[in-house]
Amino acid sequence: MRIELLLFLSFLALVIVMIACSLPRRPTPMLSPTLFPLLTLTTYDPQMVARVNMEAEIAATALPAGPNFPEVDISPPRCYRTGSPQLTCFGYLYNRAKSAISDINLAAQFSIGGDKPDTATVFSLEQIRVPAGGKAPYRLNMPAPQSDEAALEISLESAAVALATGPQLAIEDLSADYQQASNTYRLRGLLRNESDSTAEHIRLVVTLEDETGTIIGYRVQDLSGALAGKESRAIDVSVTPLEHAVEIRHRLIAQAVRAD
Repeated sequence: MRIELLLFLSFLALVIVMIACSLPRRPTPMLSPTLFPLLTLTTYDPQMVARVNMEAEIAATALPAGPNFPEVDISPPRCYRTGSPQLTCFGYLYNRAKSAISDINLAAQFSIGGDKPDTATVFSLEQIRVPAGGKAPYRLNMPAPQSDEAALEISLESAAVALATGPQLAIEDLSADYQQASNTYRLRGLLRNESDSTAEHIRLVVTLEDETGTIIGYRVQDLSGALAGKESRAIDVSVTPLEHAVEIRHRLIAQAVRAD
């Protein structure tokens, strides 16, 4: 009796499997390749905030530019200590010259008791051009000083007059949404090339500011491919705020160079 019952149950299970396999399967949905054409999305690590211990209490000053440089102002940076013995610092460079500037490099070095090291950390601004009267954020990553008495100095290392203007890019239908679960500030919209020439090497520079205008979030995203004149594409970028703020304001700059 038991053997017959086992044979019957085995036969019933086989019939059920055969029926399930014969049912038509629903095709797996596929994203259209034109949904975000030529747009490179990278995952921003939402745990960055957890690795920032605190704002680093470091005296920071900005030195005036030399006589042979364009007239600029550099705001003293706000620095954060990360989990490793590194500092991440943010600030703004203001272009006081009457023309746009590009190829901007800043130098940073610590001094202890007035003594400075032989070499400085040189880093580039990631914004391609800074228009006359405009501003651009800078980001500095360097080892944290060993002494609590160290002072940080930021100075202009080099800059050039921007001889050529890039294609005129506009951002339309921009929406901003703070996602509390992942602690990310998401910006979505359309990037439109308003010029007749093709734009390439497109770069988005995003900063988040608190109610005092201090940078509390920063991200640079390069888009792959080119954008023909008068055409648009979707953009989607997320930034993690490094501090809580009463009010978060965003600043999104899109720049590119003309295709040869």
